[in-house]
Amino acid sequence: MKTNLAQEPPIPQGELVHFPKKERNAMSDQLSKGFIMKSRLYHYEVEPFISDAAKNVYSAIMGFTNGFNKPSDHISHRQLQGGKLKGSNKLSSGTVTNGLKELTWFEVITVVERNNKLGNKYQINEVSLVKAFEKFSASEIKALRINNRCASISEALQLVVQSASVSGAEGASTSGASIEFLFIDSFRNIFINSLRSNKPLEASFYVYQETQKQIILEQQKLEAEAKAKAEKERKDKVRKLSFDEVIKLTKNTFANLCDLELWEQYVANRSQQAKTKLTKNALNAIYKDFIEWGYEGSNQSLKTSITGNYQGLFAPKQQNHGFVNQSQASTRMSEIQELIAKEEAGNEQYGF
Repeated sequence: MKTNLAQEPPIPQGELVHFPKKERNAMSDQLSKGFIMKSRLYHYEVEPFISDAAKNVYSAIMGFTNGFNKPSDHISHRQLQGGKLKGSNKLSSGTVTNGLKELTWFEVITVVERNNKLGNKYQINEVSLVKAFEKFSASEIKALRINNRCASISEALQLVVQSASVSGAEGASTSGASIEFLFIDSFRNIFINSLRSNKPLEASFYVYQETQKQIILEQQKLEAEAKAKAEKERKDKVRKLSFDEVIKLTKNTFANLCDLELWEQYVANRSQQAKTKLTKNALNAIYKDFIEWGYEGSNQSLKTSITGNYQGLFAPKQQNHGFVNQSQASTRMSEIQELIAKEEAGNEQYGF
């Protein structure tokens, strides 16, 4: 019987053996919320050359980056400052501005999109600053950056190279050593021009302004302290005093102005309710009244307030009003009689 060989199943030649693979644990498995990976190139060849402000700003931008070599989300100036959590450190506005300028100039980041309302979009670049700092010192590169004539470090270095090549082309017979000298000399000219552009007089004026600013801040601090002290004293003068506090404050002062027993009775009546308690302002007013009324008048005023259950103290009544009026009337009558006598004497003398 013939069979169709195409339909016959193939004879197995052997079995495939699967060896178990050892799975590698990722770093993110150890952290519950994952981690933000930092570029090795940035870590070894950028971070050692930039300032702390630039490092902090770079770290903040990296936190908002969605993925490798992708533009970040819109990041506002306030978001870069941080300090969202209570007690956390917050960068100043000037620190963020300086950090962004430095990172942009070194081409570590690029502004992809500018938006004043939502914030700018930044892209992190893979660059190295090793070659630049091998050719020039840190002070020279800082002078180029502060000069503000070049938008980036590559543009600044290219300008230096062009200046050196032009200087070398003018002297065709110069050797390699002289070309190198011209290159350094051209850079020195740029460095000197950058120092001149800083304008030392203006720098001194800025120092003077900063000094004046510190003086003004100190004055404002002293004024604020004096204002706080005056406010504290004002609140202390209107504070309700207890019976013991009033007696302690007035025991020695009022001893020669009134009877202390009457004074204690009056203070006890005033201290029964919170709204009628005495204050330091009230004690000062009573002290002035007692000096004006005298010892007997002050005691009379205290007796009137105690017996009448009054809260205030009133000026004592004068008992000699009738006697004074009577003496004034008699004095006036004597003056009239003297005038009449003088008039009669004049009539007799002059014959009127």
